[in-house]
Amino acid sequence: MNRSKWLFLVLVLVAPWPLYAGTAEIVDVDVKPMGNDLYEFDVTVAHEDTGWDHFVDKWVVIAPDGSLLGSRPIVQPHKGQKTFTRNLVGVMIPGEIKEVTVRAHD
Repeated sequence: MNRSKWLFLVLVLVAPWPLYAGTAEIVDVDVKPMGNDLYEFDVTVAHEDTGWDHFVDKWVVIAPDGSLLGSRPIVQPHKGQKTFTRNLVGVMIPGEIKEVTVRAHD
């Protein structure tokens, strides 16, 4: 896999969420190189937010060893929307890392 073209195999893992809110799913991840081991992530999340009491409040980028590489806060619920996309610029990923996990949190 050409690193400059296909940066990472992004593993999408979503923890189980309470049944009343549905399951948070990462439905798309687009990773763009910025140079110097920095990357931009555009992540699309699907979740049935119920309002301020229960919504996706962030998504994270995690290294294979479990360390946090980046976190994108979501500051408001997306009630009535099936999906939403947010980006995070400047995620530092050392060259030796070949894959990361993107996980939604509610």
